Amino acid sequence: MKNQPVKIRSLILNGVLVAVAIVVSIAAAEYGTRLLYPALVPSGHLRFVQGKGSIPALGPKNTQLRQIKNTGDFDVSVNFNKYGFRDSKDLSNSTPQDYFLVGDSISFGWGVEEAERYSNLVQAALKRNVYNLSVPGGINQFEKVINFAIKNGAKVTNLFLASNLVLGLRDYEKNAAREQENKKQPSAGILGAFKSYLMTNSAFYFLVTSLVHKNETLRELAVDFGLIRPNLEGIAYVSYSRRKIESTARFTARLAKKFNTTIIFVPSRALWFGTNEEKKTADRIHREFIAFLRELGLDVVDIRPTFEEEGNPWKSFFANDGHWAPKGHELAARAIIQHLKRPY
Repeated sequence: MKNQPVKIRSLILNGVLVAVAIVVSIAAAEYGTRLLYPALVPSGHLRFVQGKGSIPALGPKNTQLRQIKNTGDFDVSVNFNKYGFRDSKDLSNSTPQDYFLVGDSISFGWGVEEAERYSNLVQAALKRNVYNLSVPGGINQFEKVINFAIKNGAKVTNLFLASNLVLGLRDYEKNAAREQENKKQPSAGILGAFKSYLMTNSAFYFLVTSLVHKNETLRELAVDFGLIRPNLEGIAYVSYSRRKIESTARFTARLAKKFNTTIIFVPSRALWFGTNEEKKTADRIHREFIAFLRELGLDVVDIRPTFEEEGNPWKSFFANDGHWAPKGHELAARAIIQHLKRPY
């Protein structure tokens, strides 16, 4: 009994020493990773500045960052101009004959170099400036982005409005913003929150997960333990609703009709991935949505046929990410150019 306090103190001391050793080891691993692989330091990775009032969420002004996927799908540079857009041109130099593109993360060029984006390819083919105003977000943010650009000298007459409108499908007449806020979002859980924290703060974590993704055995184990979500599980499947199709189309038309607008209808991945029933529903939504947009008098470019003409639309996407690979941007540019050059 007399030795019990001594044993307890010894156990506590050993526990503290083990804890200190673990902390020191992790700190050393993190510091060593940052020294050896400076490109993995999260502070240099892609980020956005939250918008306030009439200012939309934009990139940090006059900043060069990197966008790296730990699966190895992409590692690209991202340069933001003095306005916070990923575009090398100055809005104040624009003319009414130029084009302006407002879109979401795909049109932003998620995962591809700036020169590989479809907006840059269209600009080269048309020999007319295409100013890219795209930032991640939904169509309910597009007007704020356009107004911000106009306040900074953009002479917006010709507009490309691009989005996977299916993902923005909702009843806008019933206060969609509030509906979206009140909609229950699935919780990421403690593990998800911890992974998110590490991803945005730890270079060592980024290095380790990159190695796991590159090793098939380790990757399969991580999937089995729920540490990695397979790519196809990230596809958003939308249920059919004619009311929401018409409401979203009318919401889009109210903005589009303020300019000489071409709608670039970004196809959902659900058209090609999933069960037969899911693909059938996605196909119905896609066709009816475009038909109703045209009924409203809007000019629409349907990217889908160009993605499908070679028989392998999945090659337009990254293997482990839902955004377009360079091949997708190339095909989208082809569809847009053919549409603009068609005889009337």
